Amino acid sequence: MNENEHDPGPVLQGFTIKTTNRAAQQKVDRAINDILGEGWHATNYGDRKNQFEVISEEGALSPRDAWDRTYQLRAHKGIASAEPLFKAWVTDRPEWGFDSDEQPTAAFGLPSFGCGSGKDFAKAKAHEWSIEMANVPLAWQNHFAGAQPGEGVVIGHPDTGYRRHPEIAANLQTDLGRDLFDNDDDARDELKKTFPWQNGGHGTGTASVIVSPRGATNGNADNAVSGTAPHAKLIPFRVSDSVVVLDTLNLARAIELATDRGVHVISISMGGLGSDRLHDAVVYATSRGVIVLAAAGNCVRFVVFPAAYDEVVAVAACDAERGTWKGSSRGRAVDITAPGDRVWHATANANDSLNNVSQGSGTSYAVATVAGIAALWLAKHGRTTIINACGGKERIASTFSQLVRDTANPVPDWPSGQFGGGLVDANALLNAALPNGRTVPTLAPTATQNVPLARGGLTTFGHLFEGTVRSTQPSLAAAAGPPNPLDGGLAELLGTTADKVPADLGQVGQELAFYLTTDPELYRRFEDAVSSEHHDAAIDDVRERLLKSGVSNALETKLSR
Repeated sequence: MNENEHDPGPVLQGFTIKTTNRAAQQKVDRAINDILGEGWHATNYGDRKNQFEVISEEGALSPRDAWDRTYQLRAHKGIASAEPLFKAWVTDRPEWGFDSDEQPTAAFGLPSFGCGSGKDFAKAKAHEWSIEMANVPLAWQNHFAGAQPGEGVVIGHPDTGYRRHPEIAANLQTDLGRDLFDNDDDARDELKKTFPWQNGGHGTGTASVIVSPRGATNGNADNAVSGTAPHAKLIPFRVSDSVVVLDTLNLARAIELATDRGVHVISISMGGLGSDRLHDAVVYATSRGVIVLAAAGNCVRFVVFPAAYDEVVAVAACDAERGTWKGSSRGRAVDITAPGDRVWHATANANDSLNNVSQGSGTSYAVATVAGIAALWLAKHGRTTIINACGGKERIASTFSQLVRDTANPVPDWPSGQFGGGLVDANALLNAALPNGRTVPTLAPTATQNVPLARGGLTTFGHLFEGTVRSTQPSLAAAAGPPNPLDGGLAELLGTTADKVPADLGQVGQELAFYLTTDPELYRRFEDAVSSEHHDAAIDDVRERLLKSGVSNALETKLSR
């Protein structure tokens, strides 16, 4: 990645390759030798012997070359699937076109409140406004008499790492942490501020929203953060020096490592592109009884990954007056909404003795709030009781997802179907009865339900452009339905007919989605083209821009016919 660029482009990390079952190692080695050549190494991951990370030097291939090799790998004998893995900046990009009512002080040219903090409501001045809105203090009072909220629960926290800020130091389990960015056991945040898109200290801030003790640790009420699960423990995993640029590979590895080290909840305050590798990691965790939660996304016009997967609790954000936060991603993939605008959090500093706090906006803080509430739910009932009630540890995550939606407070002014069950209510969640041990949660995904979501088919584009379809033909916003303007736009772009779009997307759809989601201008132009009265000219413009961007030979052929 060019450190001097303001706008970092996608950088290839490697490939995920899955072989047919027998002689898996030999098959992947043969494919690497025939197509990728020297310097590439396959490492098995997860539970199955036929799935591999294939890694070389980061950025060894351009995106175009990576996609060309991907298609060659998919056609190779013995290979069941292959996809490239990228670091990419998708969320928190001002180019998505979100406007702020205010222009807060900017750092490195980026707004200090993400894509806009909205109005500075008086309610947000109170340091506990966000937990009070989520009924967390009431849950403490009603469900933890003589007990400590969150005690016994361990939370995995992949982020930028940690600092020993007084607000979180007592609840950190740093001996179990890991720096996957520098590949060592010291997960401390280096607080680098050398690139415009870096956000050192992010991990300390989001951790404090989860596990900070109630009130001020130094007696100064004006300098305090109160976490939702103040007696839970947190294991930090440093996956990047910036959660703006999603490190897909390190995040997937962190999810698996956190699971292996015994966490009960994983809170992910980042997101971006989807991939089989990331989805496999999520399934690895949830099948072992871990509740995985992720931010819905900031500024971007769709729910990002891994939040978009059904196994993950996707969290959108609202403000101090119960209005939807303008920068929050929204859509059918959202499960729940929590306070996320001007939330108080610890501010990291190289001098860890400083008890400094500030406010920040984003779904990063919303998901941290709900992750702490998940810890309260586990602490109140006990994990063994929950396993027995829901019929197995693999159903813990879907049971929590169902209950947190069912007990949420609907907000009449919020757009229907875009902010999950509504505003999270910790007290109502803890009041809710557990299942009877036989009832399967209605939101429990099937074993293969999520597999197609990031693979570039009509389901993928229905997700990415859900808002566009909703605005043009609301009745057709469901993923499965009659032909809609999006299908027509894809058919025209690919030079085919609507009935042949699924087959074409099965070949090149994942690459097309990659280019549209990593280039906000290109995304918006296609979005406009779908609903434009000058449809043909607008689609032609998108096609030309794609061709100039350097797509693979396979996609170029589709676009040029």
